[in-house]
Amino acid sequence: MKRIPEHSRGYLIIAGIFVIIIACVVALNVSFRRALQMEMAEQFNKQQLLLANAASTEIQDYVAGMQSELLNSAELAATFQVRNGEDFARLTKGLFRDAGNVKKGIRFIDREGGLLYAKGPLAVEGPDNVDIIAMAQPLCPGKTLVTQDTKRLYLVAPVCVSDKLVKGMELSIDVQDIARQFLVPIKSGERGYAWMMNDKGDLLHHPTQPDMVGRNLYKTNSSCFKCHKSFDVERRIIEGKGDYYGRYVAPSGEDKVLAFSTSSVGNSKWIVAVSAPYSEVTMAIQRAMRFYSWLIVSLFFFTGAVSFVVFLFYRKKMKAEELERNKSVLERHARDLEAEVQRRTEELLDEKEKLNTVVSAIGSGIVLLDMQGKIQWTNETMRRIAGKDITGMFCEDICGDCTVLSSCTLDEVQTEIITNLFERKNKYYQLTTAPVKGADGEVHGHIRLIQDVTDMKKMEQQMMHSEKLTSLGRLTSGIAHEMASSPTSVFSFVRMLKEMEQDEFKKESLETTYFHMKRIADTLKRLSGFSSMPPEEPGPCKLNSLIDWSLSLIQYDGRAKDITIVRDLRPDLPDIVADRNQLAQVIVNLVLNAVDAMPNGGTLRIQTGMQNGNVEVLFEDTGIGIPAENLNRIFDPFYSTKDNGTGLGLAVSHSIVRKFEGNLTVKSEVNRGSKFVMTFPAHRAA
Repeated sequence: MKRIPEHSRGYLIIAGIFVIIIACVVALNVSFRRALQMEMAEQFNKQQLLLANAASTEIQDYVAGMQSELLNSAELAATFQVRNGEDFARLTKGLFRDAGNVKKGIRFIDREGGLLYAKGPLAVEGPDNVDIIAMAQPLCPGKTLVTQDTKRLYLVAPVCVSDKLVKGMELSIDVQDIARQFLVPIKSGERGYAWMMNDKGDLLHHPTQPDMVGRNLYKTNSSCFKCHKSFDVERRIIEGKGDYYGRYVAPSGEDKVLAFSTSSVGNSKWIVAVSAPYSEVTMAIQRAMRFYSWLIVSLFFFTGAVSFVVFLFYRKKMKAEELERNKSVLERHARDLEAEVQRRTEELLDEKEKLNTVVSAIGSGIVLLDMQGKIQWTNETMRRIAGKDITGMFCEDICGDCTVLSSCTLDEVQTEIITNLFERKNKYYQLTTAPVKGADGEVHGHIRLIQDVTDMKKMEQQMMHSEKLTSLGRLTSGIAHEMASSPTSVFSFVRMLKEMEQDEFKKESLETTYFHMKRIADTLKRLSGFSSMPPEEPGPCKLNSLIDWSLSLIQYDGRAKDITIVRDLRPDLPDIVADRNQLAQVIVNLVLNAVDAMPNGGTLRIQTGMQNGNVEVLFEDTGIGIPAENLNRIFDPFYSTKDNGTGLGLAVSHSIVRKFEGNLTVKSEVNRGSKFVMTFPAHRAA
């Protein structure tokens, strides 16, 4: 950095010294003016204190004079009898000498509280007559009582004979008239005035704020602060903590000087305050000092302007040198910053590529939705599933005719199985929807995962068919055993027909042959109908008939020979809506499970009935039962307690029952049997 030349440095030093001198002169001028103003304000405030003392003394003497005059009138009333209004007027003449200036009223009351005479505009105001007699009772002889409110001053005197109360007199005086007589003439400067309050904080008189008379400074509201920022000064005066004169600031920002004096009025005190604007007191000094202030300020600004021009000149020169030095530094930082931005950009591109790879590898469609259901973004897999770009479309546009097969919600995540998405009726899709929340926790949209589960649905149907084939295998073994003797009988009778020649015997043999052949044909027909897997065709179903048809298949199982099947089927049972073939599969599975649970024989009771408006089927066996720890798993796929079981029978049965809006439950105890209950809603014909 280059050094400033010696001569330039000298100029700067001289300019700085000159500025310091001017600043000191200005500071001294301001300090001297403030000291002189405060001294004048204090002297003026002492004069205001004299005015306040004089006014408070006059008010106190006036009230004392009214007390003395009222007591004299009471004493005169005790010495001679007041017969009429003229006597009462002469008796109270002294109390109304200044009646033109101060409104008054006087009442003459007997011992029982009756009004004898009244005089003056305020005669009807004040305490009740009985209350006046009560106040006058302890005043005998020769005492007076002074009470007041914010508007009136009440003086009570007793009329005593032999130190006993016989009558009472009460004098009412308007407080505002007293204030006007003694305070209005006071003028402190051009805008100064006097006001008055009592020792309770009630405003008794104010020449500029008459609407506030009667208000209490301890109970203020917003209207009270139009002329005061606070009432701290007044509170200190009332509480005896303030000086006899001082200053306060009005809401307008103007300082005021204040002096006060106290006068005793009965048991209360009236505080007379005289205030004037501080600016009015110091106006003369301000005029005298204004010229010198402007002169000094002008010199200060001129010197400051010259110094500022010199400073700008040298600052510009130094700034140019500093810019030259920093240019290389900035260029180096710019190169470093550019390299850092390039590195961060490459990192972001790598992360973006990783994210795209992960999203593409999921193999499911991903959709971002806003709160109105409008698609904001999709991945490439979603575009392949839809066969087009669906960004900007609404969910209703692509799924107007969708059918929801199942739906569940867990922890704000909704999972649905639907069909007819994108108008593909032979496809099944799983939709998983979760909310997208912001940093504030509010939901701003949703993310939806779409998977094609058509193969899974087909696998589920294949599992159902596999279980049916397993049951069919068991039935086939029983039927094979049953049918083993039938061909033997047929061939025996045919051989006998060849040997016998009597026609009657031929007829019997032919009938026997026909019987067995028909039995074989019926059995094969039932097996064929059960083993086939026709398309699902839900419709009205009669449960009782379906149970009978299913039991006709079970009778050929060799294990069921020692089982007693008790049927308790309600004859007027309503229809249900289901697929007959699939529901027959459920019944066969439940019956065969009951047979397996009774290896040594037992009883299986099948009962149908109604429960809470629903159709109910009960399968109750007397078998070995199911342990309690296995009850919550028997409907799980591939879970079986049998050595040769597939674990699909009850799982498929439970799925079929739930598909037709039914429910399958179980209760069991070890060695006491099991109860399986199917419940379906009753079918209501349109």
